[in-house]
Amino acid sequence: MKKIFLPLLIFVIAGGAIFFVRIGHTEKPPSEPENTLEVKGIKEEPKYNIQTHIVADNDTFAKVMSDFGIDYSEMLAIVDSASSTYDMTSIKLGQPIRLAKDESGKDAYLEYETGKENYIHIDFLNDGKFSVEKKAIEYKTEIVKQSATINNSMYLDGLDANIPEGVIIDFADVFAWTIDFSVQVQKDDSFEILYEKRSREGQEPNYGRVLAGKFVNSGKVYTAYLFEDEEGKATYYSAEGENLQKQFLKAPLEFKRITSGFTYARFDPINYSKQKHLAIDYAASMGTPVLAVGDGTIEFAGWSTIGFGNFVSIHHNDTYTTQYAHMSAFGPGIKKGVHVVQGQVIGYVGSTGHSTGPHLHYQIKENGVLVNPLNLDLPAGDPVPEDKLEEFKKIVQEYNNLMK
Repeated sequence: MKKIFLPLLIFVIAGGAIFFVRIGHTEKPPSEPENTLEVKGIKEEPKYNIQTHIVADNDTFAKVMSDFGIDYSEMLAIVDSASSTYDMTSIKLGQPIRLAKDESGKDAYLEYETGKENYIHIDFLNDGKFSVEKKAIEYKTEIVKQSATINNSMYLDGLDANIPEGVIIDFADVFAWTIDFSVQVQKDDSFEILYEKRSREGQEPNYGRVLAGKFVNSGKVYTAYLFEDEEGKATYYSAEGENLQKQFLKAPLEFKRITSGFTYARFDPINYSKQKHLAIDYAASMGTPVLAVGDGTIEFAGWSTIGFGNFVSIHHNDTYTTQYAHMSAFGPGIKKGVHVVQGQVIGYVGSTGHSTGPHLHYQIKENGVLVNPLNLDLPAGDPVPEDKLEEFKKIVQEYNNLMK
């Protein structure tokens, strides 16, 4: 019995060894690329040599392509192929462009990051043709909570609390219809921000969306939560489901233009009076863009005869008119009869007319009578859709738990 078993065992072992060797040397199917190896169903990714160029001053797409070794006619073909997806001639300063070559040195693909969110991927095909696709940049995302108490300004105290500058500005933009951060902020006010921190291999982390926020102003709590509206658009709502976007912006100057504690509310610089002042004077650097706080029609744009210098008056509806004074110049195309939209530049901060220094005098008339802009309570946009209220409440609870 032993004599029969031993040869049989040797045969089985030898056969297994032969079978193993054959698997380890499986030939690639003809359809597989030469630089792709398949072992037991696993494909080895093609290897590329990638050159990266960061767009610099005076760079053009043609120049960058030339530096990559791509001739002018091929560059034109790339621009033409990509035209329906992105205008490759409009590359921006500081953005990366990558050219990948395969192991044989042949151009494989080109990538250009249009910003923090997307990039254009262009595959080099045969016969001088190209495949173009817009793709989302992939990040590893974590949710971060940061907070600060105000001693000087939201901007400066936020920076002192190591909150990224861009996050502070985005947070202010969320409440642009609710709070005037230049004049309403008080010492000991506080705020909390919940935002996305995103990272990519080999690069410094950046921030994504502000997901939620809370601002406590003189004891009153303002809240914001990011949620999709009825059309699937990301919108900010209060904890009660009210849309934060309103008919008028709270201030005619962008927060990011008046940071560093420079802007402040002040009394009339000519009369030094402490009388009732139904307007706001914003001190800001010369040339700071002045924005229309809401949609409307220009009813006056010119030189004021009552000391306001370069002056713009916007008729919004039968109830409200907003007015902007002492500007250094008017925005492009601003003249009587022109329709403007919320956030459009209508002029620039100056010191024309009766003024002792660069500032913007801003006032609102309600039914022809001056009212305090800070006390104006305007209707908001559409609230959270009825059929999404339960989902919204869950998001609010989730974000509130993260902000504890």
